[in-house]
Amino acid sequence: MKHSGGTTAPDPSLTRDQGDRTVATSDRRIVLVLGPGRSGTSTMAGTLAMSGFDVPKAIAGKESNPSGFYEPRWVVNFHRALLQRADVRTLDADPDSLGQMAPVLEDSQVRAELRTWLGERLAEHPRLVIKDPRLVWFRDLWVDVAGELGQEPGFVFMLRHPSEVSSSRSEYYDAREVTAVGGWINVALMTERLTQGSPRALVHYPQLTADWRTEAGRVRDLLGLTLDPAPDVTPHPVDEFIDPTLRRRQPGWDDAQVPPFLQEIGEATFQALGDLADHGDSPERSARLEELREQYRTLHSDALDLVRAHTLRDRAVAVKEAKRKARLEAEKRAASARDPRAQQGGRAAEAERERLQARVRQLERSWLPGALRRPLSALRRRIRS
Repeated sequence: MKHSGGTTAPDPSLTRDQGDRTVATSDRRIVLVLGPGRSGTSTMAGTLAMSGFDVPKAIAGKESNPSGFYEPRWVVNFHRALLQRADVRTLDADPDSLGQMAPVLEDSQVRAELRTWLGERLAEHPRLVIKDPRLVWFRDLWVDVAGELGQEPGFVFMLRHPSEVSSSRSEYYDAREVTAVGGWINVALMTERLTQGSPRALVHYPQLTADWRTEAGRVRDLLGLTLDPAPDVTPHPVDEFIDPTLRRRQPGWDDAQVPPFLQEIGEATFQALGDLADHGDSPERSARLEELREQYRTLHSDALDLVRAHTLRDRAVAVKEAKRKARLEAEKRAASARDPRAQQGGRAAEAERERLQARVRQLERSWLPGALRRPLSALRRRIRS
């Protein structure tokens, strides 16, 4: 069944109440799948893709995900470039990092680019599933642009234990478990807050792999989707796609290289989100999640205080190294100016100088937490002046 791009008035016989909102069933055309890499987002997106939803020009599978990522290539490139521009990581552990996204999210050119792409895709296919681990940072942008096109996205938020996610990311992405767990906590709590009040379904990855029909049916009912073929159809393409034995890891902290205090807040966050997935929204559950956000923010602030002296020393070393290399290159340029035969070599030296300075800037950013990025930028401006 194809739908027009305009807004359709809900039929009272085709609605499902969800707390303070009502969504029309069988009419939602866009599903956004949220969750960090290695949390089951590919499995969820693949299930929807085999149930009548389209993934525009999806990235092919590889060793870390042989069944396929179900991520649109354009969306991945779009998000990656904008995160780099904002100096935000996919699993950024800084509770204030969302604020750095504001200039990007408010950029009219960025909005127009997404609107063009999404409008063209909706014209090509009646239903779309969009999945990318970076997607949550752009939640407001997607919702606003979809609204301009007469659509209201639904969200699927995948839940997998942070110890499983961090160990899997450590294996496939060479990520440190401490930063992966910290990033998981921060982004998971941010995802829950950003999707409050929106049509959403929180899905346990183990339950999806164990009984995909029940979970797909629950997502369909919560978001108001048309799935074709329906989950109760047998045989179904998803039967060959999901392997219940696929889980290579079990939840637990026994082998994790993560300090106990981070384990505790990670475990508490996972349990609180699981309670929300199993029992739905309530004032008590919202209050518990807000409490965890404040606990993590305090933990992050304390960690910055502990490493502040070390960070300042690293910053001083980086700045000193940048000045030394710039001085050497300036001397080379002066020598080249006195010797016309060396001008060609001078141009190569200039290119190398710029490359080195870019590398130093990259290292400076990688060494510094978000709270100290702006002071360092101000210091660099004073040095240049």
